[in-house]
Amino acid sequence: MSSEAITSVLPPRRAEAEQQRHRLLQIYDRFHPVQGWASFVILLLALMIMGLSVQDGSWVPVPQLQSLLIISAITGLGLAKVRVPAILLHPVGLAIGAVLIVWRAMELSDESTILASLPEMWGRLAVWYEAATNDGISTDLLPFTLALLTMAWCIGYFSSFFVFRATNAWVMVVLGGVSILTNLSFLPPSINFSSKFFIFTLLAMLLVVRLNDVQNEQRWRLRGIRFEMVNSWLTMHSAIWFALLVMVLAAMLPLKVYVSRDLANWWNTARSPISSFEEDVARLLAGIPSRKNVPGRFFGTTLPFIGSISFGGEAVFWASSEYPSYWLSNTYSEYTSQGWKAGETTKLEVGPDTVAPPRAEWLRREDVEQTVQLAFDSDSFLAGGNLDWLSHDAVVETLRPKSFAIDLHNPESDANLPEDIQEVAQAIRDAGEPPQRFAESYISRMLPDDLVLNSVGFVSDEHSSDGGMVLQTLNVERKASAIPEIVSWEFAERQPENHPYAMVSYVSVATDDELREASTDYSAFITDHYLQLPQSLPQRVVDKAEELTAGATNPYDKAAAISDYLRGETFTYSQDIEAPPRDADGVDYFLFETKTGYSDYFASSMVVMLRAVDVPARLAAGYAPGEFDPENNVRVVRDFDSHGWVQVFFPEYGWIDFEPTPRWPEHERQFAAAPEALALSATGGTDGIADPSEFLDPFDDIGGPGLSRINSGATFGSDFLANIDIVAIGTRAGIVVGAAGAVWLLLYVIWNLGLRRLSTVERAYTRMNRLGTLAGLRRRAYQTPNEYSAMVARALGESGAGAQSIGREFAALRYTSGARPDTADDNDGSSDTDEMEQAWRSIRGALVSRAFRRLLPGGSQE
Repeated sequence: MSSEAITSVLPPRRAEAEQQRHRLLQIYDRFHPVQGWASFVILLLALMIMGLSVQDGSWVPVPQLQSLLIISAITGLGLAKVRVPAILLHPVGLAIGAVLIVWRAMELSDESTILASLPEMWGRLAVWYEAATNDGISTDLLPFTLALLTMAWCIGYFSSFFVFRATNAWVMVVLGGVSILTNLSFLPPSINFSSKFFIFTLLAMLLVVRLNDVQNEQRWRLRGIRFEMVNSWLTMHSAIWFALLVMVLAAMLPLKVYVSRDLANWWNTARSPISSFEEDVARLLAGIPSRKNVPGRFFGTTLPFIGSISFGGEAVFWASSEYPSYWLSNTYSEYTSQGWKAGETTKLEVGPDTVAPPRAEWLRREDVEQTVQLAFDSDSFLAGGNLDWLSHDAVVETLRPKSFAIDLHNPESDANLPEDIQEVAQAIRDAGEPPQRFAESYISRMLPDDLVLNSVGFVSDEHSSDGGMVLQTLNVERKASAIPEIVSWEFAERQPENHPYAMVSYVSVATDDELREASTDYSAFITDHYLQLPQSLPQRVVDKAEELTAGATNPYDKAAAISDYLRGETFTYSQDIEAPPRDADGVDYFLFETKTGYSDYFASSMVVMLRAVDVPARLAAGYAPGEFDPENNVRVVRDFDSHGWVQVFFPEYGWIDFEPTPRWPEHERQFAAAPEALALSATGGTDGIADPSEFLDPFDDIGGPGLSRINSGATFGSDFLANIDIVAIGTRAGIVVGAAGAVWLLLYVIWNLGLRRLSTVERAYTRMNRLGTLAGLRRRAYQTPNEYSAMVARALGESGAGAQSIGREFAALRYTSGARPDTADDNDGSSDTDEMEQAWRSIRGALVSRAFRRLLPGGSQE
């Protein structure tokens, strides 16, 4: 064979540069994903949309969240290409993430160097963990920032790993979808927030369809079936349009959901175990601001010191009452530097047909009949005083007596105990070691009447040669009060909106002079709970309290002096404030640093200073009395009436309300004037009610003359129309239409991909192949151009003649040697070109019609 012949068979040797490039391409091919770079781009866009949604919430500072998501996706892709069992790769991926997360989080440290930042971060996490395990409150945002960064890395890494290792998009869809929906559930309804969910949904659908095509392509290639890349994109056509249709409908429908009452009750019962978890999250992430406007504000077991708050002017409830009551939601007995806790409680069932808990016979108390109508569904309710009777079944929480641990071998630990228990502990030490066999009965006889022995603890006697045991610890508890100390309440079943409930409250009409004459003979139960202050309280708070009350000779004057000081010109009321630093005491920070805050800060300061001068007090939270509406003869309580105030205990008179916040008028303990008198019964009056059931049947329709007119009776139709927001619908529809236009442009580019350099005949044949695939007329690998065009012609019937013309010309071009005919760049307008264009137009409509028929339910899949 001649050298020329050999040269014609063997390709020329590649240049050195081309060989070098080939070696680089080997590395590229090693990490090139089978799923295609398009899958990586779609995945990356979906992750970034999820990250933007979280950042829009502005929950906490999240440094460089987007870059972390990008790196996590790249890490997942890289490790997915490593041929090692996944169980060995995941620790590597998580370790890389841990390093980057700590690096990012150090930007939030108060220290300026890395060596100083790590111990500072560790210390903050240790403080947070201590609060988590000891029912404490934390306002530090660092743990939540770390949690967000960790979740972002895990979602990005595992989503990418499973996409490129297992060709599975559902990890990304589920994790990303749950994340973005959870985030949206805590944000107010806004097109700026919800639009990202629509975009995420579209991208998720694209990724699912894309990976499904990749799986099909792999199966078809194993069977020897020819598959072109452009066909993979064309098969996404129906999925894209279906997703857009669903999103358009979702965007245009009103957001109000109608749920049956039985189903709602079942759901609330099913999720009740989560309620305690939600309360734990609230106390441990107290520094995170609320972004969602919820109807009404019911206070939980903790009330932390937070920053800015804002309220609307919507009516929260309407109240019918002769007495301008504060509307109580919860009271708080335990103070910490970070906020308030309600204390340990015991639940007690009450209702219209059950025996009410015994009430204290306090002086100058009178019954008042009240009706409240909430403007929203709720299982919590508001009381207008000391609750005496309720028209609905409910569960009230009463304060449990405190227990105390006594270490007999460590007298220094007594400093944390009340004075009377310190005396008991010392008396037991002085009495000597009791007989081990009779220790419990021996100790019980030494306790005062208001204490009971819970348990005793023995340890080995180090000084005994026979290994004897000695008594070391005691646990004693106060006896429960005969009169339950109710601190919060809720309905046994969730009540629908605009459904009134009635109650009888036991309110005070004591005068200032009467309170000045009250005794200071407090029970141990009261002093245990309501004189408590943390050891970390700065001394200057105590000094200020003593300074303000130096001239007062009784608890009332002490309370009045502190209230007057807080209501003076020294302090400013504002809801736009910064939260106290995480290591600061909230009251100290308000009194001496900012001197600016809202009712939570004013009331907390008064309670703490009263306790510092031995006056039992507690923080009450709920709503101010509201504004009287003479037209409906009711009080209208609005969102901005959400409030905190002070309750001071007077032994003969019970809990008395005080108002230290300058924005609100001082509370008057007297019934309203006659024109505003609102009674449930015809006689009304304030002389007391012997039997509440005589004036109100709990099964009757409750409501005074004013409430009966407020009660709404909107029908489903009116509610449906009222919830249609034309502007919101137009905005959402515009976004969806814009997205549809972008998708259409993408499909147009894909459709015409590679056609520009083809001849007219090749272009017509390629178009027939592509549209034929969508129409269920896919070309088989064994079919010649003439055979395929004949199949298309048969399927289209009378409209199929053009298909055979295109197939004939393409076969002649493919199997005939010679120059290529006219191309798109050099079209001379010959009769052959016109004939091909006409043939293509003759079959195009029929193919499009057949393709759309396949999308219909029951359409042909052939």
